[in-house]
Amino acid sequence: MNEESVLGDYISEPFESYVGQDPYIFISYAHRDKEVVYQCLDYLNNQNINIWYDEGIPPSAEWVEEIAQAIKTSSLFVLFMSPHALASRYVINEINYAVSLNKNILTIYLEETMLSEGLSLCLQPFQSLETSLQDWQSKASDAIKSQIIQVNSDNLIEFDSDSSALASTVNLGVKLWEMWGKAMTSQNSRHVKNHGLTKVSFDSNKDKSYRHLDEASGKRVKPGKNDKTFSGRTRHPWAINVNVKETENPELEKKSFEDENAGSMIWIPPGEISIWVPYAEESRLVHVKNGFWMGKFPVTQHVYQTVMGLNPSFSDSPMADSGKDLPVNNVSWLEAVSFCKALTILGRNTGNMAKNLEFRLPSEVEWEYACRAGTATTYYFGDDPNELHYHAWYKVNSEKSIHPVGQKSPNPWGIHDLYGNVREWVGKSFANTLLNDNEQDEFRISRGGGYMKAASECKSSSRSTNSLHHRYRNLGFRLVLAKLPKSVK
Repeated sequence: MNEESVLGDYISEPFESYVGQDPYIFISYAHRDKEVVYQCLDYLNNQNINIWYDEGIPPSAEWVEEIAQAIKTSSLFVLFMSPHALASRYVINEINYAVSLNKNILTIYLEETMLSEGLSLCLQPFQSLETSLQDWQSKASDAIKSQIIQVNSDNLIEFDSDSSALASTVNLGVKLWEMWGKAMTSQNSRHVKNHGLTKVSFDSNKDKSYRHLDEASGKRVKPGKNDKTFSGRTRHPWAINVNVKETENPELEKKSFEDENAGSMIWIPPGEISIWVPYAEESRLVHVKNGFWMGKFPVTQHVYQTVMGLNPSFSDSPMADSGKDLPVNNVSWLEAVSFCKALTILGRNTGNMAKNLEFRLPSEVEWEYACRAGTATTYYFGDDPNELHYHAWYKVNSEKSIHPVGQKSPNPWGIHDLYGNVREWVGKSFANTLLNDNEQDEFRISRGGGYMKAASECKSSSRSTNSLHHRYRNLGFRLVLAKLPKSVK
């Protein structure tokens, strides 16, 4: 520990963090900047501004959980930016989390700081000021008060913010992604509590008790034997039928187009997908009411670096020199969301994208609907796993490495690499969509299997659960371009 950090530890906190129901601001900063930050917080507190900050609490699992809850329910995210903050993974995680929640952000630059392209894009739409300005603290106070007054429901989180309700399910400790089983158990328990559902047995020997309700006959029928996907004790939802609507402009919408930054995009027409929901022990019909564009390939390392200014990927591939076409990997869910936000802002700045469109992660329903392309078989090409090597890099043929995108056969809609290679983060999960559950804990879903997965784990219905902080060499993402929710009629 250097002298600066030792001396910094002796700077006492000016006051206790705010606890209550009134609007408050969340403070993100590097502890090495605490002297100037605390002086500003003391000034803001005297201006009757409610403030939540970490009061110098050392990082731990409980600390990260408290941080996450404070960001969720804050009215404004105030960032004290400096080279120290830029070097802090805790500060960067807080920024990414705030961006993923669509929080308003006020950036206060303590000194000149060279931001990465992606972070600069994410912060660009929001107000900022510099401490070199005269009366900067007064200006900061005015900016905070004006933004808190303007806050409305559009800037609030979309799930229950009651900390007591989340206490047993939310934990953002950086090592908790190893507890996959705990994630699914907590999710199932929450559904039982919130929706009064019968608790689901995860015993795969009881498969025969699960039946699809046939609407015509009113009887329970067994799903096809290839429709069920199991992974340990986790029972996954699976599609039992897919219907694609005729497009109004088929000649236009069947064509792909090239986005300057995102690459090739494929039109996905509207339709319906029936999904068996083990949580509720019944099938749900989901209407994909509006078509959308999906990336022809997973986001590549070249595209990610062009937008974000860095390449986080891990690669021991013998084709590492082909990094331009290798899928980006080793990115967390938060980083994937931040990339989508940055790419959207970049498109609007260059005038290449309409204001009512946005890049984002596909929802889990959208991903499976696009993957299946109108099919209800185990794979979009049928039920025979021996055919998978024509369509995916997986355990049998990958040689334990990722491969350049687009080398295997696409699905019927022209989308490549849906199975194998890298797993793909998705946005809203089946639970959010099928059970109308907007509450989210720290865990997110990835789809599609990976280069070290067996054929049985690279199906259209295959899914994995990880912490939104989790990074791994076989975990990437794919883009969707769609209308903003408010612009959809």
